Amino acid sequence: MRNHDGAQRLTYVCERAAEGDVHRLLDLSLPGADELVGLIELLRLAREEPCDEVIVDTAPTGHTLRLLAMPEELRRLATALDRMQARHRIVAETLGGAWRPDRSDALIDEIEEQGQEIQALLRDPGRTAFHWVLLPEAMSLAETRDGVRTLEEAGLHVPELIVNRVTQVTPKGPACPLCDARREAEEKVIAEVKRAFPGKVVRLRPERTPPRVKTLGWRPLSLRDGSGARRNEANVPSRSSATAEGTCQPSRRDKGLQPRISILGEEATDLLRLLFFGGKGGVGKTTCAIAAALLQAERRPGDRVLLLSTDPAHSLADGLGVELGDDERPVPGAPANLRVRELDAARTLAEWRARHLDGLEEWRDVLDLTPPGLDELSAVSALLDAVAAYDLVIVDTAPTGHTLQLLETPASMLSWVQALLSLMLKYREVTGLGSLAEELLELSRGLRRLGETLRDPAQTAFVAVTRAAELPRRETVRLLDALDRLGINVPAIVVDAVIPSGCPRCNRERTVQEEEIESLRDLGRAIIEAPAVFPPPRGVRALAAWGRTWETRPA
Repeated sequence: MRNHDGAQRLTYVCERAAEGDVHRLLDLSLPGADELVGLIELLRLAREEPCDEVIVDTAPTGHTLRLLAMPEELRRLATALDRMQARHRIVAETLGGAWRPDRSDALIDEIEEQGQEIQALLRDPGRTAFHWVLLPEAMSLAETRDGVRTLEEAGLHVPELIVNRVTQVTPKGPACPLCDARREAEEKVIAEVKRAFPGKVVRLRPERTPPRVKTLGWRPLSLRDGSGARRNEANVPSRSSATAEGTCQPSRRDKGLQPRISILGEEATDLLRLLFFGGKGGVGKTTCAIAAALLQAERRPGDRVLLLSTDPAHSLADGLGVELGDDERPVPGAPANLRVRELDAARTLAEWRARHLDGLEEWRDVLDLTPPGLDELSAVSALLDAVAAYDLVIVDTAPTGHTLQLLETPASMLSWVQALLSLMLKYREVTGLGSLAEELLELSRGLRRLGETLRDPAQTAFVAVTRAAELPRRETVRLLDALDRLGINVPAIVVDAVIPSGCPRCNRERTVQEEEIESLRDLGRAIIEAPAVFPPPRGVRALAAWGRTWETRPA
């Protein structure tokens, strides 16, 4: 066979693969496809539905930002397809004369057009506005700063911020140190929100007590424009509004509770290799993961422990109060055997592509045809490396839906790797294999081992984090059902921000929480209660001390 340059070899590969090999890759289910389809559906609604507004309830921060980056992914996909189609056109013209556009050309044009149209729609302030919702907590504010900045740098319009679950003042009743501390902490955050985002409307929405799904009528507490001018009379009163006598002291030990965290019992916990913390956005999974990592590293001083964030909206740095990045770093004040990393999955994937596609241009277009969202695959690769290097890896995951996607990824990624390896072996006499094939083979073996580890209850545990309220409980039930189907061990549920008995307001909230906790006990897992603390704990010392106050109700 004569030697071919890169372009000729790619033409040959694409011609022979066009009947089904590339389609096999495209047909595989990989992360990111849901965001892509969701954005295309938004475009359809904007074009076709006879309604004045389309209101979108998005995923939490990190994956919403990925969703809004999809127009560029569509354009990248169109470019890759067009490059492959160009080779096909050259061959057709060489063998058969004039080229006639076919359905492939029409599809490429449509993808390119959709990417441009979606991008124009999102950046048009007359047609699209993004309303950012946050909690009156310091970590939520830190995430908001990063998220809003990213949106505005991408050209999206963010006219309004909504501060949700703001504590209301009880007009009459005993003074309550817990309620006073809660309001004081929230007022500081709300004041900082207004300073951080001048020119934007800031709306406050009260926490409903007791929270009920069927009660959806919200009464705004206050509404101010960017100048600080009041747009209605309601507001969050100051701490001095609570004036009656009395106190609200935490009841240190309720019936049936055991001190300290005991996820599987000490001996079983010492055998774990992977410990996941996950749940609905806003329930406190990051602070729970940090507290558990600090305590586990303290309990296992001879072991190497890694706290890894796979959530695109990284909050570990905010919780610990230190600067972190995509490398494994010690944390001042933490146990010496603990390292922390916030995974930059997109960068990891870009480096992987650059390293293994150097000199293999004939495979670049094939890999570019894979669906967007491959940054999640990088998280799986990071897990593989971490499990090999550390005795215990504690994972702060993305919120529920994308956590499940991550846990499903080893199997789907294994299918993709096998399909690509099959394609490379089929055309090895034309393209060669190079280092990419060797790494894919090793990756395939690692994915099998990771899948086995995830399904081994002696090595892997998933702790579901929730709040004692109806909506988080419902999502927790769905999460546990999905994890059971995946064969992943869920020995315990952490119920965060449990209110003690005390003042009338706290007693009402505690009653509702007890009902929800009893419903969670029906799921057959140990219930770990993490007490409400105001302001929420931040930093190594505060989070470790908070973790020591967790109490367990046996399953």
